Amino acid sequence: MSYFNNKSLFFLLMLVTCLGNTVLHAQNDQLPSRIYEIRFGIIEPPVVAQKDITTRAETSNQQQGKVALECSSLAWDNGSLLITSDRHRHLIFSCPVDLEKMEIGTPEPWIIVHNEQYLLNDLESMALLIKGKNTYLYAMCSLSNAPDAQPLPQRRQMLMCSLKSTSALQFDNSRVFSVETIRMQLEKCFEKIKVKPYYAFDAAYIGEDKNTYRWGNVEGITFTPDNKYILCGMRNPIYAGDAILFVVDGIDNILSSTHPETLKLIDFFLLNLGNRGISDLTWDPLTNGYLITAAKSNGPQLDPDSPYPPNNLDSALFWWSGHKQDEPVWIAGIPDMTIEAVCRLGNSPYIALGSDEGDISEGRAARQSIITIIYFNGIHKQSE
Repeated sequence: MSYFNNKSLFFLLMLVTCLGNTVLHAQNDQLPSRIYEIRFGIIEPPVVAQKDITTRAETSNQQQGKVALECSSLAWDNGSLLITSDRHRHLIFSCPVDLEKMEIGTPEPWIIVHNEQYLLNDLESMALLIKGKNTYLYAMCSLSNAPDAQPLPQRRQMLMCSLKSTSALQFDNSRVFSVETIRMQLEKCFEKIKVKPYYAFDAAYIGEDKNTYRWGNVEGITFTPDNKYILCGMRNPIYAGDAILFVVDGIDNILSSTHPETLKLIDFFLLNLGNRGISDLTWDPLTNGYLITAAKSNGPQLDPDSPYPPNNLDSALFWWSGHKQDEPVWIAGIPDMTIEAVCRLGNSPYIALGSDEGDISEGRAARQSIITIIYFNGIHKQSE
């Protein structure tokens, strides 16, 4: 049996949900033939452009002080990158990119949540759904507990809206609704396979033990190629060294209803990303596969006499066919950036990577978020 088939059998025996007719993949004969290394400030193949996009904005309608954008997910529409920030609870940023001149603009904030009751805490993932002439934007919070271990409802919400324009960002029918039901269904899967609780060090926590219970965090969502389901990737926890992914059905019903019971977790499985969790993922129609950014996490502080857990997150970019029997393919290592987001730039041969470099409590460098554009259109597997 292959590596994944053994795990598939285990999950079957544990009675974890099965795939049914979920379409995760399409046919593909393109595979990369080499592994790249991508570093900040070094422009060489396959990197074609790079820019520090640090900009500041209020974190809510009532917040007066401005904080730096901390890139958590990316999407592309009509010549602009859409950027979420896990520090900004009511904004989405748009950043123009000229693909001919390879010039990256300056992100501009746009209010998408006007009611303070529906602020989005720890907004980690975003995906666009195109139906005919209509484009819908979905963005989901991490489902995690707050750094002080509190299970905040604002961390268990999803945003859905119609995207009318990108140049001057305009939204229609914007709605925020609870996705608590997804977390509850995930917890049942965790219980069946005995996933260990995820703890992380919180430098600001006032208490004897600063390792707080965080539950886990979902950091990537994307629509499957048939647009019927949402594939989700978790940064934490990981299981036996593998990343956890799951599939949600019922998203079509959200267009006409915000009843969370319409969302059903219909699949739950693992991918080997080298002891990394998923920081983002997206379906790439150009290569007929999924682009996955992955990284390790600091986790708890094991030695009370040691400093804050080091930020050696070992980010990497993978390509995955969508077939469960296929291992993800390592495309690039990104050793000195903390990659949090990835998306294809339309029909071009370019993809964008977004990094999150800033957290004062971790003593990181002054730069906050970096956009890196690389050339990747899939490479036919070299003949033997």
